[in-house]
Amino acid sequence: MNNPPLVSLIIITMNHEKFIEQACLSAISQTYPHYEIILLDNASKDKTFENAERVLARFDKPYKMIRNTESFGVAKNINIAVSQASGEYVSLLSGDDWFTEDHLSEKVAYIGENQVDFILSDGYKYYQSEDKTTDIYTPKEKKQIIESLPNFFHENVSENKTANVGTFVKRELLVQHPFDENINTEDWDMNLRLTSRGYRIGFIDKKLFHYRILSTSLSRNWKVMQDSYEKVTHKYLDYIKSDRELYKKYLLKLVHFKYEILLSETDSESEKERLHKEWKKEKYRIKYKNPVLFFKLLMLK
Repeated sequence: MNNPPLVSLIIITMNHEKFIEQACLSAISQTYPHYEIILLDNASKDKTFENAERVLARFDKPYKMIRNTESFGVAKNINIAVSQASGEYVSLLSGDDWFTEDHLSEKVAYIGENQVDFILSDGYKYYQSEDKTTDIYTPKEKKQIIESLPNFFHENVSENKTANVGTFVKRELLVQHPFDENINTEDWDMNLRLTSRGYRIGFIDKKLFHYRILSTSLSRNWKVMQDSYEKVTHKYLDYIKSDRELYKKYLLKLVHFKYEILLSETDSESEKERLHKEWKKEKYRIKYKNPVLFFKLLMLK
């Protein structure tokens, strides 16, 4: 590549002292030649900043370190870091995840060869408590994502179906359309806002990241996730309601959050059993409008 575009690799981190070294090592080890690193520490109360500083000091390219004096949400932190970025493209990394060495080179090559504005990829899930690595997608899930890219907004508006680790996007888009700071699932919201405006998304069928799953991960906090889900979908509720299948998926998702929250709030096995039965009934009421069919299927279960 004669004139490789500058990429700003942004790391957002908070209280990741056990993991930030791995994230930073993956950042400074990229095979792509033309990039900068911007690390934003969100007022960590541990040694995250110091550990990151020690690793990044070995980087032979430009880097910036930002240290918040107060804690903000992820979306606001990304917006702050983007305002300090100089790259034509931005790649986002959480301080507890890490990239493969060819992460940036693969994405720069892909966006140079395809008419897209931002990119997702395949990757791995790493379960910290079990020390276990699995594929982020099943073959069926990945096939569905790739085949539905032309209709990405429609396919994802009622439920986020993609892993958004290492999102690679034109910086100008994040300047024109900054992340919504009132939403926790800021990556899903951004994907919908960009595709709803006609911006094109691409997907690289290569494993380019490791997504660390912790017992404290946001995806396990059902009340927070419900709040975020409702905030995102509220923006597109008229569109969702206009499509029978989308609306059904939306209602099922709300029921899912409702019962996951109730289950997380009880230790009683008998109560959990009762809640599972009620959950099943509500799901079938939504899925099957025909009362006779509903009760027949319920009896079979």
